[in-house]
Amino acid sequence: MKVFDTDAHVEESDETFASLPADIRPRIIEGEKRAFWLIEGRTFPRLQGKGVHTFGSPHLKHASGHIDPERRARVESQELRDPKARLQDMDHEGIDVSVVFPTMFLVWPLADSPALVRALCRSYNEWVAAKCRTSNGRIRWVATVPLPDVEGSVEEVRRAKELGACGIMTLGTAGHLKLDDRRLDPFYRECEQHALPVCVHVGWSFPPVSELYDNVYETMITPFLLPIFMGFSSILIGGVLERFPRLKVGFFEAGVEWVPFWLDRMERFYKQPPGGSRKSDLPAHNPRDYVADGRVYFSCELDEARIAMVADAIGDGCILYSSDLPHAHRVFDAIKVFHDRKDVPEATKARILANGARFFG
Repeated sequence: MKVFDTDAHVEESDETFASLPADIRPRIIEGEKRAFWLIEGRTFPRLQGKGVHTFGSPHLKHASGHIDPERRARVESQELRDPKARLQDMDHEGIDVSVVFPTMFLVWPLADSPALVRALCRSYNEWVAAKCRTSNGRIRWVATVPLPDVEGSVEEVRRAKELGACGIMTLGTAGHLKLDDRRLDPFYRECEQHALPVCVHVGWSFPPVSELYDNVYETMITPFLLPIFMGFSSILIGGVLERFPRLKVGFFEAGVEWVPFWLDRMERFYKQPPGGSRKSDLPAHNPRDYVADGRVYFSCELDEARIAMVADAIGDGCILYSSDLPHAHRVFDAIKVFHDRKDVPEATKARILANGARFFG
């Protein structure tokens, strides 16, 4: 059995966007304690004021071999400058195959110019594809696309398939659009046609919520997480899975403990529709059936206390292992921690660690 990590990350560096012309390339500026990206005159991450958010990229410059004590990983691994360094971290954790997501693209919008956003996505995808190509298939990648720019996203899905992507990332909203918005259908159609699962990741995607917060701690609790719940509801209720019957969708880095609660609520109002609702407001099927159908997946962190309970409620065939490597808030030595647990059946452990191969193919 191969241990399949479905959600690791790369922390972008100057190398990531080196192919872009200098006049539009994101610049790195160094602060007292950390570095920032400068894009269209704005700095990322934003650590003060309304709409705060935080992420690890970019890094202050360090010599090769520098180990970040918070992340317990060499800078070459974090930035994927040297894929061999990431493979060594995977070996330490007991991971056979790992799928990497971006880091800075967990914030929307990074730029106002649609042309610049397209260029950023294209540069990232080409760069990460080249890095993963040297890993003998052990490091795989999901592409980032310029949603809600549908035309640009369709074009990038095609390119990503040619480059070897195994999935396509979106956040819980496509900017101000819900994920069931019919304007997004050409994007889903392209993903389905190329057998690329849609990977809905936590992130600051919905400015009306994000702009309420000016507290870095609180922004990780609510606006970072809330859009993925919105996206889950939209995908199941809004007909996306009916319109695209071969499409697979996964929900990443929110854990799994929320899923039974959310499904229970959706099922209750499906069976007892609220007053004033129309039949067209309801999903075509009981929301629980979509999960049972085998096209909807959820990543978990291996120290979640109620994994066994969730597996009993929704089945263990849709639960994926997520390492979050190399981010600082991941579970260190997670697979050992998981193997040592007595509350999760051994067969369930084995399936969770291997299910990623079925999701990503």
